[in-house]
Amino acid sequence: MADTHKRKTIGAVETTFDILNVLSETEPVGVSEISEKFDMSTSTVFTHLNTLLQQGYLVKTGTTYQRSLQFLEDGGIIRQHYESVQLLKSKVNELASTTGEIVGVAVEERGYRIILYRSAGEMAAGDDIPIGNHTYMHWTSLGKAILAHLSSARRSEIIDQHGLPRGTKRTLTNRNELEDELELIRQQGYATDDEEHLRGVRGVAVPIFDSDQNVVSSIGITGPRTRFQSSYVSKMLKTLEYAKNEIEVQSQYYR
Repeated sequence: MADTHKRKTIGAVETTFDILNVLSETEPVGVSEISEKFDMSTSTVFTHLNTLLQQGYLVKTGTTYQRSLQFLEDGGIIRQHYESVQLLKSKVNELASTTGEIVGVAVEERGYRIILYRSAGEMAAGDDIPIGNHTYMHWTSLGKAILAHLSSARRSEIIDQHGLPRGTKRTLTNRNELEDELELIRQQGYATDDEEHLRGVRGVAVPIFDSDQNVVSSIGITGPRTRFQSSYVSKMLKTLEYAKNEIEVQSQYYR
């Protein structure tokens, strides 16, 4: 009975979210384009779009639609629910300024690595990844730093649900090889990304734990392969470890 209940969904709501996903990939977009993509009547598509428009989640220009900044407001409110978010923002900005690189904080939700906050320093090679970006956990140092410290049951659940799709030719897609790397991450206390998410981009990240030693987030630095060689990565790691210790100690005051 419980499993049947979990499978119950509302088709119209699913359709609305399918339309929003199309908008996230290509916008602005018109009614006919969405209608053709889903083999759906234009009147049905218009009803969904008009509902989102009236609720403030779309804006319309001429005959095309795109998502509104209401999503930005909602995302900002949700982000504030995370403990110590102001501390994390402050530390990320500080590290971006001192290192000159891209610095980010991530959390796990629904089995994805989600960027909670990020900031780019003056040397940063822009990758245009927005706050709130979702990727597979095994693609990035931020994701692997968290994944390694989740319970074995949760790790298996995530991998079973999402699989191990390839981001680049360097992505780990073999489960045993990934588990070996996650064990190494637990032993050494940090994770790396060697062009496994984006070609030419490397990264290093460390996990952040709460007072009960549960992993709650990760903080990391990314940059171009040409600069992120062994000695430079070691330097960035020392900076991250110092920041991690500060965050874990100071976050107790935000509880």
